[in-house]
Amino acid sequence: MQNKMQKKPWILWPHGFRTSAEILKHVIGKTWPEAVLEKLDPHFLDAPFPAQGRSDVEGIFGPPYFEWFQFNVVGLNDNKTELILL
Repeated sequence: MQNKMQKKPWILWPHGFRTSAEILKHVIGKTWPEAVLEKLDPHFLDAPFPAQGRSDVEGIFGPPYFEWFQFNVVGLNDNKTELILL
């Protein structure tokens, strides 16, 4: 019987708000069992925008930090606020 190599499941792990792929990779590596991780093909990527504010992980993990989207809050004449995603 021929030994077939079984492909590992390809997993995309997007990081959280104002963190990074390296931070998530570190946390997953420390908290998930090795027996599970060795059966996966994980892919970590950074969000496209540098963080424009404080990160909740400052002081725990160093920069750089990234965001998946950025927005501006614009005040309108009728006292309503509009959220504009960039």
